[in-house]
Amino acid sequence: MSDNDDYELAEWEEADAPAGAGNAGTAAIEIIGKVFEYAREKTITEREIKRYRAMRDVAITEITERYKFAHALMKKTFAERRRVIEKQFEVIDKGLEMHDYQLVNMGLEHITAIVKDNPFKLFQVTTAPQRKKMLEDGDFSIE
Repeated sequence: MSDNDDYELAEWEEADAPAGAGNAGTAAIEIIGKVFEYAREKTITEREIKRYRAMRDVAITEITERYKFAHALMKKTFAERRRVIEKQFEVIDKGLEMHDYQLVNMGLEHITAIVKDNPFKLFQVTTAPQRKKMLEDGDFSIE
């Protein structure tokens, strides 16, 4: 092959190659790269969605358990308080009948103490597993 033949071959290759063939290969590689990046981002996003859903489910379960405990605690606490307050009113009535104002005052002090007592203090001094056990046992006393 002569130098002239090399020149004709180069002209022929350029003439047969589609316009921008070098750019098309680069563009295809870029598109494939973007497809892989999209697939990676999609996987990451799906993983984050699953993680957030799991966190949501845990939070909902915790809130539900706290609600159940609070509801049961309030129900039991106010039933007990009602009985104790009724007994204290009996003491007050007896004190009024006997004109024993010290007995009346004692009954009123006990009622005041009962009403002032915060039933939610169990939330501050118990853990979630302890509250769950208390709820299952129906025993809300602190040991």
